[in-house]
Amino acid sequence: MMHNRAGRKLRRTTSHRLAMFSNQLESLFTHERIQTTLPKAKELRPLAEKLITAAKSDDLTARRKVARWVSDRTTVKKVFEVLAPRFVDRPGGYTRILRLGQRRGDAAEAAILEFVDYKFEVREKGPKKESLADRARRAAGGRVETVRKEKPEEAEGEETAAEGAPKKPPKSAKPPRPGKADRGKAARQAPTKGPSRTGHTKRGE
Repeated sequence: MMHNRAGRKLRRTTSHRLAMFSNQLESLFTHERIQTTLPKAKELRPLAEKLITAAKSDDLTARRKVARWVSDRTTVKKVFEVLAPRFVDRPGGYTRILRLGQRRGDAAEAAILEFVDYKFEVREKGPKKESLADRARRAAGGRVETVRKEKPEEAEGEETAAEGAPKKPPKSAKPPRPGKADRGKAARQAPTKGPSRTGHTKRGE
């Protein structure tokens, strides 16, 4: 049996784990909703609810306890003035965990940790930012054509170099080489010179 082994280590040292919880608590109290892995959400949930319960009393001890985990003063003020009064009539269970399944990449079990009275509001997309090309078209009142401008010195230099260069004679077209079939046909058609097949020559020749 394992005694005094409560809590997950999350493959981190003690200082790293506490710093991570502090950052997540500050994000949770600021945005009232965060997305993380399921083991982290299960470890963070009781800690966040204990701080909300302590903030209900709104005394010096409670403020020191919350400030020990949350370093931002604006967020600490929000915990005591906004979040804690919302759960005065609720004895516990201020947060909930929504499972999202495995995330892409490392296949870790993802989850959302949020307050139970959180209302999700869809934000309207703002107007699309106008690009520089669209701005130029609108200013010109139509289609914009880009014309490449050449420097006069470079253009004159290229013309002079083209005139002074000697002209190369055109390459003579070489006749195609005959193939094996063509060579055999030419050999058969060519007249044979020399003695006759019998080897005798006529007199007077």
